[in-house]
Amino acid sequence: MNEFMLIVLAFVSAVLSASIGAGGGILLLSLLPGFIPTAAIVPVHGMVQLASNASRVAFDLKQVEWRILTQYCLGAALGAAVGSRFVVKFPTDYLPVLLGCFILLMAWMPDFKVRFRLPGDLFSLGAFQSFIALFVGSPGPLSLSVLFRKGLSRDQMVVTNSMLMISLHLLKVLTFGLLGFVFRPYWVLIAGMSVGVTLGSYVGTRLRSKVPEKLFRKLLGIVLTLLAVRMIIRAF
Repeated sequence: MNEFMLIVLAFVSAVLSASIGAGGGILLLSLLPGFIPTAAIVPVHGMVQLASNASRVAFDLKQVEWRILTQYCLGAALGAAVGSRFVVKFPTDYLPVLLGCFILLMAWMPDFKVRFRLPGDLFSLGAFQSFIALFVGSPGPLSLSVLFRKGLSRDQMVVTNSMLMISLHLLKVLTFGLLGFVFRPYWVLIAGMSVGVTLGSYVGTRLRSKVPEKLFRKLLGIVLTLLAVRMIIRAF
């Protein structure tokens, strides 16, 4: 029953991410505690998000801005290498608190519209995101805020960000594997949730131009806040 519920939730999360560009990964991350052990949340979430982002790119490949990818991937490789030295020492008992705080930050952080250009911004973005992804699992909205300043269309932002997240989650999964995390007990769950996110990406891609983004973001902020507060309270 729990497995079926997670597959449905994975589908819903992918519809959100494919239609409005963000929120699905954080939503799924907020729901995993209580379903699987705390230490497995980030690596399992990484595998599912890898499938989710890959399917999103496959359904709208022509929208990818490839010029952005190279710098980002170089930075992401560095961030994953540095982060791997700390992740095994991280106190997983308090991981839900960090996840909850991160979700609240992402749900309510204001959008900064001021345009500016930092040298090496994509390299720095990749390094920072891959580092924190080992701990918080779903930092996708951060890269969206940078892509917003690149003059991309909505479709280009959504799909290009998905391409960046493929590299990010792939590095994260490889890092956890090298650190000794055993994925085998979760393969059936990961496969089922991967089917769910693939179907969700298909539906969300079709809805992207039709769904009122403002309403989605308001409702999503409320739901994420309730889930994040629940996670923090349960941790204590």
